[in-house]
Amino acid sequence: MDRKNKWRTYWLLVLVGLSVLTLLPSVVGRNQTPNWLPDMFNKRVQLGLDLQGGLHIVYSINLDKAVDDKSSEIKRDMEGLLEELNIAGRVTTPTEPVGAVSVVLDDAKDVDQIKNRVQRDYDEIISMRDCPDGAEQAKSVCFRVSSDYAEGIKESALTQAIETVRERIAEAGNSDPSVVAKGDQIIVELPGVDDEEISRVKDLIERTAKLEFKIVDEAEKNDVVRNPFMKRLYGFAKSDPKAKELEITTDIDQWVHNDSGANYLDYFLRAEDRQEKLTHAAADALGACQRIKTDDPDYDPTGRTCNVTGRHVLIQYLKELGENDPSLAVDDDHTYGYELVRPQDAKVEPYWRSYFLYRAVELAGSAVQGASVFWDPTSNKPEVLIEFNRWGGRRFGELTGAHVGQKMAIILDDKINSAPTIQARIAGGSSTISMGGSNAKQMQDEAQDLVNVLLTGSLPAPLQIDSESKVGPLLGGDAIDKAKFAFGLGGILVILIMVFYYRSCGVISIIAVSLNILFMMSLLALFGATLTLPGIAALVLTIGMAVDANIIIYERIREELRAGKSVKGAVDAGFGRGFAAILDGQLTTGIAGYILYLYGSGPIRGFAVMLMIGIVCTLFTATWVTRLMFEHYVGGGKKSPRIAI
Repeated sequence: MDRKNKWRTYWLLVLVGLSVLTLLPSVVGRNQTPNWLPDMFNKRVQLGLDLQGGLHIVYSINLDKAVDDKSSEIKRDMEGLLEELNIAGRVTTPTEPVGAVSVVLDDAKDVDQIKNRVQRDYDEIISMRDCPDGAEQAKSVCFRVSSDYAEGIKESALTQAIETVRERIAEAGNSDPSVVAKGDQIIVELPGVDDEEISRVKDLIERTAKLEFKIVDEAEKNDVVRNPFMKRLYGFAKSDPKAKELEITTDIDQWVHNDSGANYLDYFLRAEDRQEKLTHAAADALGACQRIKTDDPDYDPTGRTCNVTGRHVLIQYLKELGENDPSLAVDDDHTYGYELVRPQDAKVEPYWRSYFLYRAVELAGSAVQGASVFWDPTSNKPEVLIEFNRWGGRRFGELTGAHVGQKMAIILDDKINSAPTIQARIAGGSSTISMGGSNAKQMQDEAQDLVNVLLTGSLPAPLQIDSESKVGPLLGGDAIDKAKFAFGLGGILVILIMVFYYRSCGVISIIAVSLNILFMMSLLALFGATLTLPGIAALVLTIGMAVDANIIIYERIREELRAGKSVKGAVDAGFGRGFAAILDGQLTTGIAGYILYLYGSGPIRGFAVMLMIGIVCTLFTATWVTRLMFEHYVGGGKKSPRIAI
């Protein structure tokens, strides 16, 4: 064996070894692999939903929330405009109709100026509407996000939601999710996930990752009532039999601003999580109860027991309170917020508390530039450090400077993460989000998941599960068994025909095709791609293409031998002249596969990926590997080599 072939043989053996190690977790399972095996060999060949089943979830998306966010953005712009023009007034965003904005001016003579400016700046975005009857009608300008523009926002929000969900599932390590839109719904299919993985992926998907900063409207400052609403609500709930029945209690929050010594006081309601038996309709609406089929032995027609959060109890109570008594209904400029409080005293159960917030979003997640996990040395707990972009940093400084002494609510996915007191203007352009809980590993995972969703982008609107089910293999066991049988039968026939027709050279081609399949499957595992039935079809097609490539070379060798050339000369000519035909055929097929990958989706794309991997492996094994084996076959120091072909 010459030196060149010796090194080529060593490299081939190394490549085969690496391929075997790559496929080892797929054959024996991750738990059975040796501890010394590096992490790069810890990936498995994923099977698609059609081969092993998985999870099928249907989400509905609240697209009106995306329109509402646009109206909040216009509100902030209008407040800036009033300040710029030195015109006194206020801007509100009524809850009805969706996307509504109202500008109420102190002087009616400014109405025409503001109306003209609104129509000039937002001509393609808004449509004017009639202002509500009342004393302020004559000095108000009322408009809403136009129907056409709202539809565009909804369409864009749906597209963005689908892409965001795909990215989040990819972050969770699931390589081949199916995420498609059907009307206003998003259908997600995840192949082969266990219960623990299902819970984690669902949490990642459903997290809106909508980060908002709002100011708390406290009730009193230095014993002066600034906001009588929460004091009135506090007094009512304290003696309300309904609140007592729901185990809702009242409490007072007090804090002092360090520099000025100003005393602040706020009233709030609190409620703990509990288990309740709800009707099936109420449980489905709550979305926190596992659905039970009517034919299940545990099915109770009267309802089922659910975990109900204190937050849900407070939301329902305050909603009914406002509907029954308009004086206890929240106005258009305010909203409620809820925080899960975990007391340091282990004997005190965690509870949810209410906040009375200004409705305006002062700063949103769109101003976030980066996010990372770090450990707070004081609390020894993981926290998420968020960094604002240039505009966000400037706005954060203005916001904290204008509300020194007050509390600022940091809201993530409609839940208040924390509401720290603003002691001084913060100009650093960053903030932190703390993780709740006592399990360090769980808090670390939650922090990393939060960083992932913040970096992949927030959902434009909240998602809610409409239905969820585990599905078996879509093709059915019989179809899968038939596919396996066809693959095995085809392989056996190819082996028999090649050995019968080309004798010992046929054995070489079978070895080359076997290595071809080994390399293809190892690349599939390495890239984290998913094997589906169309992928198996591409694998079978690749076997035919690989055999065809060998046949082209073998027939050329036969022609050269008939022409009287030596064995080595015939082999050299066979590989040299046959390569052009092989390359031409493989490139043509590769172009077709690339087009299928570019414009196809789902099974078509899976077929295209497997086909293109097969083309690369076929070119390598049919020319380089087969040629190396021929060098050993006809070489080896023989003066007059013979060949059986």
